[in-house]
Amino acid sequence: MSTYQIIPEIDVLVATTKYLVERHVKPYKISIPKGKGIDYESDHYQIFWKLIPYNIRPIHFEPTGQDIIGISKTEWWQVECKGSGEGKKSTYRTNFDRALASVVSYYEENTKDLPKEYKQYKSAKPYLGLALPSSPTYLRQLEKRVRQSLRKRLNLWILLYEHETKSIKAVSPEDCY
Repeated sequence: MSTYQIIPEIDVLVATTKYLVERHVKPYKISIPKGKGIDYESDHYQIFWKLIPYNIRPIHFEPTGQDIIGISKTEWWQVECKGSGEGKKSTYRTNFDRALASVVSYYEENTKDLPKEYKQYKSAKPYLGLALPSSPTYLRQLEKRVRQSLRKRLNLWILLYEHETKSIKAVSPEDCY
């Protein structure tokens, strides 16, 4: 039996989207998680209604790729989100490895692949985000395996989901965990 707290990826995704909107970044693509125990239609409905107050339409929902892509005049974000479940410690490490590999694979030095409706933002600086629950297990993985030099090189932000406040604590590449 697991002692880990269950935090659905959808909660991390919604909080991260709200964080980006607060930074004046307009999310234009969201990938809703699929998998065991996930109700895709219900999650799509939840995201839609939770984000209505932020007036960020249109958002394209896609089944694959980056969990969130958003843009402003100065920032172009690509974010990978993970929740936490009932798995063993090894499952957390596997999920962490997959999330880190995914976000690193999104690295771009420029915005050449922007959709045509966002080409006016071609001077926006690329940002990568890894959004995870702020749990001891994930924090240990971050401290052991994601060095500050890597985060600075990739402009990789760690976005820690605080379950109690349902908000994001952002850790910039220059900050310590």
